[in-house]
Amino acid sequence: MLVLALDTATKAGGAALAQDGRLLGEVMLSTDATHSRRLLKAVEFLLAEAGRAREEITGLAVTRGPGYFTGLRIGLATAQGLALGLAAPVAAVSTLRLIAMAAARPGLTTWATLDARRGLVYAAPFRLSAGGLERLDQDAAMSPQRLHREIKSPALLAGDGALAYAEQLAAPGRELAPEWAGLPRAGLLALIGHERLQAGRGLRPEELRPSYCRPSDAEIRFGLPLDGYRLLD
Repeated sequence: MLVLALDTATKAGGAALAQDGRLLGEVMLSTDATHSRRLLKAVEFLLAEAGRAREEITGLAVTRGPGYFTGLRIGLATAQGLALGLAAPVAAVSTLRLIAMAAARPGLTTWATLDARRGLVYAAPFRLSAGGLERLDQDAAMSPQRLHREIKSPALLAGDGALAYAEQLAAPGRELAPEWAGLPRAGLLALIGHERLQAGRGLRPEELRPSYCRPSDAEIRFGLPLDGYRLLD
C-alpha cells in the first residue's frame, strides 16, 4: 500500500509518502506562503523523487485537527479530492497525537499542545508503553490556567502551546520538550495512516470532518449552534 500523508494543521505543514510501513520521503515547509500554494507542489516533488505516480497511491492520511481553521480545511479538501479521484480510503489523525508520537517517553504522561490563539490551548494527554501510545483523554481547547490544573506530574509538555505558556504551566516534575520535538510530522502521519488503513480503519472521502475543538470567531459573533466542540472552562 502506497500512502500519501498531508499535514496542514499548523504553519509548519508538510507531505510524506510511505509504502508497506516504510517511509519513502517527507517534506516539511514553514514559510509565509499558504498551504494552498505549496501543498500540491510538495506532493508532486515527493512523487517524482520517490519514482512513483499519483495513480499508484492507494491510501491517504490527513490531520483532522485541531489546528488552524483555514489550514485544516485546505488539507481535508485536498485529501477528499485526491481520494475521490483515486477511489482510495483516508485515515484522519489527530494533530495532537502526532505531536505526542514525536515527543513521548516512557514513564511520563505526555501532554501534546497547540496554541489555539485567543488565550486558549489545544491539549490532550497520552502515555507511551510497550503496547504503543495510549490516549488518556480527548482533544480539547482550554485556558492555560485550566490546563495547569489538569496536568499531573511527572509530565512532559510538548508543542507550541506549552512553549507559548511555559511560565503559566511550569511546576515541579514537569518537563518542557524542545521545539523540534513538538512539531507535527507528516512522516509519522504517513506511518500511522498506513497502519490504520491496513487495519480497515479508513474513511470514505465524504466522511472526513475537521476537529476544531473550539468555535470560530464568526460562529460566536453570530450566535450559531456550538454543539460538537470540546471547549473546557
